Amino acid sequence: MSEQFNQDLSLGGKIPCGLFNTMFEFTGSWQKDAAGTKSLAFDGWFITLFTVGLTRSQVVLRDHVKKEVPSSWDPAALA
Repeated sequence: MSEQFNQDLSLGGKIPCGLFNTMFEFTGSWQKDAAGTKSLAFDGWFITLFTVGLTRSQVVLRDHVKKEVPSSWDPAALA
């Protein structure tokens, strides 16, 4: 089961990841927990509620912002 779980997370190998260990409250070494994982199963549905997409755009400062920003960095003057 840990292999299937790793594949779903795009991880390779048989060694369970920390998320898997946490879900089933495993704290020992993976060799000792292997016998217990043979009888485990998980069933569920993943429902995508929304998808976020960001568009790339060119950011341009407005003229009044450019005028307010000092041309040199002087912390004493800014304080």
